[in-house]
Amino acid sequence: MSRTSKGFTLIELILVIALLSILLGAIGLTFVVGLRAWDTGILSGGIKKEASYSLRIITEELKQATRITAAGLNSITFEADLDNNGENETISYSWSGVIGENLKRTSITITPPATVTTDLARNIQNAQFQYYNINNTLLGPPPAVTASSVRVVELTLQLQREGETLQYLVKIRPRGI
Repeated sequence: MSRTSKGFTLIELILVIALLSILLGAIGLTFVVGLRAWDTGILSGGIKKEASYSLRIITEELKQATRITAAGLNSITFEADLDNNGENETISYSWSGVIGENLKRTSITITPPATVTTDLARNIQNAQFQYYNINNTLLGPPPAVTASSVRVVELTLQLQREGETLQYLVKIRPRGI
């Protein structure tokens, strides 16, 4: 009488389970490494996006400035009619000078009377303004700068997050001055 085997032996099952475990471990490791790389890319894109957005807002608003009223090393205050209602708003960008603090934007409107302060960029490492006159000559360091002589504003903005540091330098020529 012949006996035919219709199943797997215990050794065959153990080998298959071991090979599947190794294969699933490799797939899982690949997934985790890919997820970490994607997450790092998202965080990096976030800091770049935040810096780009902040610089775009500052540039657009400063280009509309009709008068610079205060020119400091870590702050600038100017007037501009941003909402085209015929009345100038007073806009101020300021950083406390403390590493890790936020870059603030303050807007003061006359009609309706309101003061609104928002964080424009977070975790600033450096935000410095330099000023140039009509001949593109660097004016003395603030507070020696006379706000009425400013024709070009240079902003150095440095942000840091998750071990990544970005530094941008932008020169802005207000059109209304």
